[in-house]
Amino acid sequence: MGELKSIELDQLMGIFREQSLQIVDEMTHDLLALESQTADGEAMTRLRRGAHTIKGDSACIGLDGIAQVAHKIEDAFDGQTAFDRHSVDAMLRSLDAIKAAIGGEEAGDVGTETVTALIGALSGIHNHAGVDDPAPSVGEGQPAQNQSLSATNGQSKHRRDYIRVESTKLDALLNLAGEMVIARSVINQIQPELNREFPRNELVGRLAIAGTQMGKLVSELQKRVLKLRMVTIDHVFRRFARPMRELAAECGKEFEMQIVGGETELDRTLVDSVYEPLLHLLRNAVDHGLETVEERRNTGKPEAGSIVTRAYHEGNQVVIEVTDDGRGIDITAVKAKAVRCGAISKLQADQMPDGEAGELVFTEGLSTTEEITQLSGRGIGMTAVKSVVEQLRGTIAVKSEAGKGTCFTIRLPLTLAIIRALLFTATGRLFALPLLSVTEIAVGDAAGIVNLDGMEHYRLHDRLVSLVRPGIVLGFDRRHGGSGASLRSDPAQMFLIVLVAGNKRYAVIADEIIGEQELVIKPLDGGWVENDALAGASVLGDGRVVLIMDSEMVFRKAVKYERGSSDYIEAYAI
Repeated sequence: MGELKSIELDQLMGIFREQSLQIVDEMTHDLLALESQTADGEAMTRLRRGAHTIKGDSACIGLDGIAQVAHKIEDAFDGQTAFDRHSVDAMLRSLDAIKAAIGGEEAGDVGTETVTALIGALSGIHNHAGVDDPAPSVGEGQPAQNQSLSATNGQSKHRRDYIRVESTKLDALLNLAGEMVIARSVINQIQPELNREFPRNELVGRLAIAGTQMGKLVSELQKRVLKLRMVTIDHVFRRFARPMRELAAECGKEFEMQIVGGETELDRTLVDSVYEPLLHLLRNAVDHGLETVEERRNTGKPEAGSIVTRAYHEGNQVVIEVTDDGRGIDITAVKAKAVRCGAISKLQADQMPDGEAGELVFTEGLSTTEEITQLSGRGIGMTAVKSVVEQLRGTIAVKSEAGKGTCFTIRLPLTLAIIRALLFTATGRLFALPLLSVTEIAVGDAAGIVNLDGMEHYRLHDRLVSLVRPGIVLGFDRRHGGSGASLRSDPAQMFLIVLVAGNKRYAVIADEIIGEQELVIKPLDGGWVENDALAGASVLGDGRVVLIMDSEMVFRKAVKYERGSSDYIEAYAI
């Protein structure tokens, strides 16, 4: 092969980097599965093939160090059917070295000294006994179409073809689909006007039929594009095996981790974002939740604890649960610590139900662990988890039973790009709220508003519901220091949009209900970005801009405005 041009080498390096990083992740997953004896029958074949592919591809682009390490990894799998912890550690270190070399800003090779050390460690586990021929795979310079990727009858039966597409191209395609949705809404608005202007006109009738058909095609296109952006959450779950393996060795606790629903799909933009929050919840389950072997034995529990990570679809949401069978949350200790750190008063702690008190674990600065370790004790981890989930327009809740265990439940939208929303007007402006958060729309009387400890409430179905005025929260109402709306009195009647966000129930005051509509979310820039009560904006078919409110943050901002502090949120949420 002649000398590659610089641009060709860069292109090959990019392809090699993307493919090899994926292979390394898959090999890590299979290695840990082999160690825990949970691997399927094809794991060893995939491991050999993965090492062989990296070896050949790295040699083609001059990364000799990676090629040597990959070759030695491939040799280590010949004849091996099981691996002890020492062997797995050696191979994991080798995979880490490859990942570190090509995973940075600029892909490079493994250093000579590192190669020597890794080959020495891998040679210690090499075993020629019972050598099997390696499975056919794409070798050096050999085109894939000339290969037999049918190593077994099962593989050929389930073979699927894939094409790698840059994520930016999918984003552009989704944006175009969104613009088509807006154009479709324009046609839908024009059609009734044409019917009124030209009743029983044949051309208008044909246009209506064509418009209906076009609407169906646009909807189908939108669904297909969104489907392209979906990936299985197993891409996240499989990354937990390595850190949890290391955590087990570090903390000295025994536990089994079970993963359910790895085939559940969600938007690719959510995949990387949920990894850190979920990893923290898993570490929290080990560090805080599970007891020691001796404690579990004394309480009649199995010596090995259980941690279950489960994902499933519920409506237009993805639900992820992290459950352990440990000691549960010490509600008394949580309340006491919350009082000491100033999150709530002693009176509030005494009156707070246990189910609501569990949510205090998300309070910044609160930790029931007295000793600060690498894993816990600073009181910022759970706060960060909640913050990330809310930034993804999701919610997180916790349920716990003393002596039985704890379950954290995260709910996320299937996609961050398109939502079904309820449109309404308030303070002369057009707003939208995610329809999934809306539980009821009621008509209220302004005379029924009562002020309770500095915040407006309304008695609805014999229950007091906290009220939120969008104009106040977003600074549009001049009566409260805003700059947009003119001074005017409240109408005698108003609409109450009742929402449930997390464990809170409240109502947004609206002047007029417009109706339901599918919105393509556009990010806000400029001054809007600083207002965390807004999740984004969208453009309607008639050109109007609608502001999309964050159903979780708008209530927090309202309470903060009314009282000048967010300390009362949990106490007054109904």
